[in-house]
Amino acid sequence: MTARTALVAATAALLALTACTSAEDAAPTTQAAPSTAATDSAGVNCDDAPQDVVATALELRLQHSRQAIRDNVVTCTYDGGGAVVRFRTGADAASFAEGRAAQDHVEDVPGFHDEAYRATTTRGEVVQTVVAARRGTVEIAVTSGATVDRATRLVDTLFARL
Repeated sequence: MTARTALVAATAALLALTACTSAEDAAPTTQAAPSTAATDSAGVNCDDAPQDVVATALELRLQHSRQAIRDNVVTCTYDGGGAVVRFRTGADAASFAEGRAAQDHVEDVPGFHDEAYRATTTRGEVVQTVVAARRGTVEIAVTSGATVDRATRLVDTLFARL
């Protein structure tokens, strides 16, 4: 058998084998993305703030949520409305005060969970509202262009889901 004949035979065998493979077997395989679950996040992740729940509460058209976990902070970002939900586990009064101090135009929200504040930032003509609250060792902060009332409602909804 010549090299050319062997090549033709091998090609024919490969084509025959491929023809016998189902479409499902031939479909490209994809590896699952590495897990972004971090033990420091105490099981909290963006599944606790699904896009439809966030969009409904804020009355914004949101899409394509993304999750980032760094240490004990889970950040959920939603396209289309510039909304961000941030969970911090292991929070306490001192860490909450640090987050509050980093904000401009801050007002306390008495009687809302263990402690809470709201803040407003303006960049050009874009006004962003931040509502943050701590209950026990979990802090939730919502940043968006929605009203304070809508963001407050979302924080309540998210705490109820945990």
